[in-house]
Amino acid sequence: MRLTPSAAWTVLYTAVGILTLTAVLVSPSVPTVVLFAASMLTAFALLCGRSPLAAGVTWLVLSPALYPFVRYPQSGSLLTFDRMYLSALVLALLMTRSARRTSAPSVRAFVIAAVVFAALFLIRAATTRPNVVGALETFVDAVLLPCAAFCICRRTADTPRKLRVWAAGLMVSGTLVALLGITERLFGYELASLSGGAVRADSEAGGVIRVSGPYSVPEVYALTLALTLAATLFWWMSGRTHSERLRALPSFVGPVLATVQLVGMFVSLFRVAWACVPVVLVIGLGLRFGHRLRFAVVGFAVALATLALYVPLQDNAVVRTRMGNTANVAGRLATYQMGVDIWRSAPLTGVGINQFADTQSRVDVREVWGVRAVKSPHSSFIATLAEQGAVGFTALVAVCGFCVRMLRRLSRSASADPTYQVLRAAVIAGAVSYLAFSVELTMLPLGPSNVVLAVLLGLAAAAIQQSQPPAAERQAEVGTGRAAKPRLVESAS
Repeated sequence: MRLTPSAAWTVLYTAVGILTLTAVLVSPSVPTVVLFAASMLTAFALLCGRSPLAAGVTWLVLSPALYPFVRYPQSGSLLTFDRMYLSALVLALLMTRSARRTSAPSVRAFVIAAVVFAALFLIRAATTRPNVVGALETFVDAVLLPCAAFCICRRTADTPRKLRVWAAGLMVSGTLVALLGITERLFGYELASLSGGAVRADSEAGGVIRVSGPYSVPEVYALTLALTLAATLFWWMSGRTHSERLRALPSFVGPVLATVQLVGMFVSLFRVAWACVPVVLVIGLGLRFGHRLRFAVVGFAVALATLALYVPLQDNAVVRTRMGNTANVAGRLATYQMGVDIWRSAPLTGVGINQFADTQSRVDVREVWGVRAVKSPHSSFIATLAEQGAVGFTALVAVCGFCVRMLRRLSRSASADPTYQVLRAAVIAGAVSYLAFSVELTMLPLGPSNVVLAVLLGLAAAAIQQSQPPAAERQAEVGTGRAAKPRLVESAS
């Protein structure tokens, strides 16, 4: 009996899995657990290679539920659900082939800018002292995993239907996150301590506990919902471009799940999240090519609805306190000034990843309107400037600039396709929300929301790629054009 290569690999992986599992059971140390995880990851990658789209959407749906629980050690983050699953998906894509398409210049430029920023981030993390391990973990979660998610989404969402499948995964994921946050508010439990964080009480609002859903900090919870709300609007509104038989489900499910996410954003108690709600709704529902009146009507309707909700909510003490508090605004302005002072101490490469708070204690305290600076950067841009210097800050700004260029290219692709028009509006809404959060909160080092943004941008890149002809057709057109030139010359002679 002849042993085929696939059977040989199966036997090999089975043997390695049994040996590593035995080692884990006999001596559950970090090396044996990592070895077992690596063997299981490889085996899972072989399964994912058969249907990477289904595997990717499954990851989106399972991530909120398993994020606090699937990690080793439980008190740390050496192995987490996202790290293992995304690694398996990337490995699966590397082992499979796909039809090559010419990369649009805007997408290629964005990818190059992101790779350069990731490389600079890695170099600065590896040279950070002290706590180089923490800096490298930040790189993995905040930069490497989002890059992996972008590549996976861009590779697998190669048709308009698959764009909607990915959006459906984001919609379900956001709904689960919102339900966890709402039930935390109603029943008083918390998952932050299981995710490596701590329960946060808002002293300015009478000690109210900030919900964080499945994540370690409330900021990630709020921003994730803003991003998934944009994806939900895309799934809902793009369903209207299909046949009558397919319109009923999005028209019912879309508004219901969007409402759940809106409630989840409200209980986050972040003012920037509240401000992002009308922005996402107006852009996601109203921004269409050649329909300026639609944009104005949607904006007017959302403004009326916001005003109608705002007036009665003023009677709520927590809402009134959050909306009327200006002291933390002054504290953030003072922190921004301290961030510039920290940058001046190491202007080229910064003070190191996650070193802002430690360095802040060695800089003169700033005050604005009599309010002292707070103990964190409260801005992704200020944090990058202080911790990575002019080099890292320039790379970050370049990524933002090339992202805008890519979205402009998506706008041109969307002019003739209603599905791409809705996607364009959703991605712009998500990007604006991420920018709003990043201006006043330190979101860049926080991984889960970066991953969701990367999926949205991956959808945009995939849509642009879909409008490009395959490489073989492009070469054939070029070859036909070159062959036609001698004929024209010959006929002219």
